Amino acid sequence: MKIIPIFAKNLYSFRYPDEKQDELTRLMELWHDVSYLFDFLNENKQDLPKDVPIPDLIGKIIENANEMDSTITEMIESGRNFNHFFRALHNQEYKIIHLSKQKGRKSYLRLYAIKVDENCYIITGGAIKFHHLMKERPHTNKELLKMEKCRSFLQNNGIFDTDSYFEFINEAS
Repeated sequence: MKIIPIFAKNLYSFRYPDEKQDELTRLMELWHDVSYLFDFLNENKQDLPKDVPIPDLIGKIIENANEMDSTITEMIESGRNFNHFFRALHNQEYKIIHLSKQKGRKSYLRLYAIKVDENCYIITGGAIKFHHLMKERPHTNKELLKMEKCRSFLQNNGIFDTDSYFEFINEAS
């Protein structure tokens, strides 16, 4: 696994060995790919909103991807804290957890990340999500497993805050 910088010392993205792109770039391309979205929605018909036709959902997902991209770009340009975008993965998580699992969302889309420290996140993946529980769908369960794998990778490399993270990054360069 490789960690790719997206923005200064605040936002990074994992690139997995079997992928050519980091997760943020890969997801943004997928979420704009009409053929991929059509196939994905047909494979997950049981979860789709009943009153929304697939072409409308495709348009909504692309719109959500554009909005998410704009939100991230705006946060970068304005210097806003990424803590405004990412939230604890589990809504009932109220205590501070080292390397906590986080989500950023825009309607049906989720970006998943590990929070290294205040305003420092590493994107682990993302999903189109129509169903409430992640473990019950293969594509969202896969994202949970990726998050855990990334969290373990960070822990195994002695990363627990920004100081240890940047020390690791500098050694890896």
